[in-house]
Amino acid sequence: MKIYQPLFFAVLFILLGCSSDSSSEGPSSSDTSAPNAPTNLSASNTTISSTDLNWTGSSDNVGVTSYSVFQDNVALVSTPSTSHTVNGLAANTTYSFKIKARDAAGNESGFSNAINVQTEDNTATLVTTSGDIETYLGDFIDTAPGDSGNDYQQPTTEQLNTWNMVVDAILNEDITTAVSKSAEVNYQINEFTDTSVTPSMAFYVVEEKSPKSNYWGTYVFSKTPTIDNLIIQAPHIKNDINTGKEAVYCFKNTMAKAVFISGTHRCNHSGASSCSGTTSTCNSGSQPYRISDLAHNTVSVFQKTTENVFNSVANSVFIQLHGFGKNDSDPFVILSNGTRETPTADYAVGIRDALLVEDASLTFKIAHIDTDWTRLIGFTNTQGRLINGSTNPCSTSATATSGRFIHIEQEKTKLRDDATGWAKMSNALESVFN
Repeated sequence: MKIYQPLFFAVLFILLGCSSDSSSEGPSSSDTSAPNAPTNLSASNTTISSTDLNWTGSSDNVGVTSYSVFQDNVALVSTPSTSHTVNGLAANTTYSFKIKARDAAGNESGFSNAINVQTEDNTATLVTTSGDIETYLGDFIDTAPGDSGNDYQQPTTEQLNTWNMVVDAILNEDITTAVSKSAEVNYQINEFTDTSVTPSMAFYVVEEKSPKSNYWGTYVFSKTPTIDNLIIQAPHIKNDINTGKEAVYCFKNTMAKAVFISGTHRCNHSGASSCSGTTSTCNSGSQPYRISDLAHNTVSVFQKTTENVFNSVANSVFIQLHGFGKNDSDPFVILSNGTRETPTADYAVGIRDALLVEDASLTFKIAHIDTDWTRLIGFTNTQGRLINGSTNPCSTSATATSGRFIHIEQEKTKLRDDATGWAKMSNALESVFN
């Protein structure tokens, strides 16, 4: 018996184990109740290549674990959410969508309501409009998203490459190519005729199509600039009050080469920029810049357009308008070329002198002259770093200056408040650059 005892217990253990397994049921094997079908499936923000699907979730006796999205009767993706963005769609094409719910036991609901979605037509055409360029661009500024909402979307490398081709085409007056390439990133070219002046003036406005999905900003190029190397920029149109409208006013009245205005408040997106520097603008304490802060993010259309124009337009000079709340010890205007170095052509000093002609009560600090002054001098500005030859505009301040970037901080009442103040800045720029 001793010889067979281990075998006996082994067989007994196996039999007991098998008996135990056969009588045991998993926690969900008794659940045969399927979830209710999802309801209220709808689509929004449909572009030439994507659409956002949203639906009302299902109920289940145990709980829904996922939803299957069907595109043209084929299961596309499974998601625990009650929304999904479908990408990779063809332009000007109709697609059918419906949803099923699934619970932990694998029970599936019936289908939701089915919807048909037609993507936008990407047949690109040149838009032509007319009016007053200040009013037209002012509407963009007034309706731009504010300091929350994550409306701003950081462009991909592919989108930036496409955008670069758009700018190339505009600068080379190849409007056909500009029109077709801009459509690939949900933008369009608007040939705008300003009829508020005599003779009328014409501009190419690179603007996002509706419904907007990127909010990269609006970029305007004069067809016949008087000052063909002057670029005016407003990266903080919402936070720095009136700087966007001031930039447009100066652009129109100096007949500069171009004006760039951002598409949202600088704090719109909660994501942090990887570029160096911090700010308390978006928080009660010092925090990294946001990706929607276009003066402090190199992965942006604003930066790419600056880079392209800087390299393409000989001797181009970039005037960037900002605003600040004045402390008692502050001057009315803080000027900087982005470094402590003195350039051969010192536009900051020229602008100071021209502004004093307009308003002798103004006071100034200039970063490369008042070298003990450290407040609001724009050394972390990524456009300034680029233009001044930084080895890495995202993380490294420039050590030399090209003289082609001027960062202007303005107290509100003297220069930013209304057209009276804007005229002072416009007249000063025209005096220096004309």
